[in-house]
Amino acid sequence: MKTFQSLPVVVVVAATILGLITVAAALPSHRNSPSSSSTRIAGGDDAADGQFPFQVALINEGLVYCGGTVVNRRWILTAAACITGKALSDVQLFVGSADRLTGGRNVTAERFVIHPGFNSQTYANDVALVRLAESLAFTGNQQLQPIQLATEFFETATNATVSGWGRFAISNNQLPTRLQFIRTDIIGSEECAEQFEEPYRARISDRTICTSNQASQGVCLGDAGGPLVLDGELVGVQSWSIPCGTGLPDVYERVSHHRAWILAITLL
Repeated sequence: MKTFQSLPVVVVVAATILGLITVAAALPSHRNSPSSSSTRIAGGDDAADGQFPFQVALINEGLVYCGGTVVNRRWILTAAACITGKALSDVQLFVGSADRLTGGRNVTAERFVIHPGFNSQTYANDVALVRLAESLAFTGNQQLQPIQLATEFFETATNATVSGWGRFAISNNQLPTRLQFIRTDIIGSEECAEQFEEPYRARISDRTICTSNQASQGVCLGDAGGPLVLDGELVGVQSWSIPCGTGLPDVYERVSHHRAWILAITLL
């Protein structure tokens, strides 16, 4: 039985440099604290050209504030928290390059569809779809391609990847120009829940996926909504975490759980 000591920290759900959507949490005192030397997603590596051709950056006032995933020529999958309260004109979507300064293009949205069961307090069903104002042209050089949605439920796995243009570290507001990624392991719901106190423990269910990262690695501010990929399939949408690389699991919405809703909206 673990012993906990309540400490005030921040839970990231979907954040911009200008305005963070945050809540307070209580952390177990034995967990790793953030490392001042951690860099990138945090602790990530530069993505190669074409490595994540489905990756999307959501941009507001010139800054990447969330991620997303290309599911077909007209639809992007992201977190509901990333577009709740946003007007269509507030959001641009960058696609087609692992480098924000070279290649790629910005596209605009014509429709937001937030999951009808999304709860802004608990972040249950934290998924949403963005319909683009124009169809994407998928490239033969593999810089822009959709990803297959996962169909099967699973508890644990190794060698998944998560990618994004989020902050390098909680104490560093610099955003990378090169897409960052880490390799991570997927852990079971029971093991994940044991590492959180209430009310966050209650948020872990068969609807969510948790990842356990290496020390000083993990998602950071600006990575919400981004893809968790396993064996070439999209298995998770990044929802919330204790930033950044603190040693606690990162939490995602399970794509296989929401697949029927996604297909009904996007007509894949």
